[in-house]
Amino acid sequence: MATTNPGDGSDRTRADATADASARQSVAPGWSDRVLGVVCLAGAIWYTIEARTFEGTGFGTGPVGPKTLPTGIGVLFGALALVLILRPDPAPRWPSRTAWWQIGVVLVSSYVYGQIIQPVGFIVSSAVMTIIMGLLFRAPARLLIPLSFAFPALLAYVFNNWLELRLPAGWWGGF
Repeated sequence: MATTNPGDGSDRTRADATADASARQSVAPGWSDRVLGVVCLAGAIWYTIEARTFEGTGFGTGPVGPKTLPTGIGVLFGALALVLILRPDPAPRWPSRTAWWQIGVVLVSSYVYGQIIQPVGFIVSSAVMTIIMGLLFRAPARLLIPLSFAFPALLAYVFNNWLELRLPAGWWGGF
């Protein structure tokens, strides 16, 4: 026996309402994965084409030149995009509002990092970026602050002195 929804004046049954809700959910299972897959595939194709235009660097050219790594990354990115298109998750779980906020902070701070690395320098801008990411994901502050400066300083020393690849020194001069 079907029951009506009391008090709302409708004669729809609970079974009808359940069927409508499940129909709305199953209109296009996996559509979000497929859309993301198509966007990622387009990005992978563009990235791979751009990687093939790289010219030789100071390290020279050869069978493994400046095009190899970015081309490999583009091909891998495209393969993973195809997996999203061809095998989508039938019931994906979307991130919470907190996760969306964290994603937004990461994107904005990554953009700002790219803008300030030349004038401010690698060490300071990387330390600030590390502190922002650490605070965002609740890293312990007693380790976060010293390591946020120590690791970029160590990287800058290795790149500048051992590898002889100059990282942006910024206004303070660097190593």
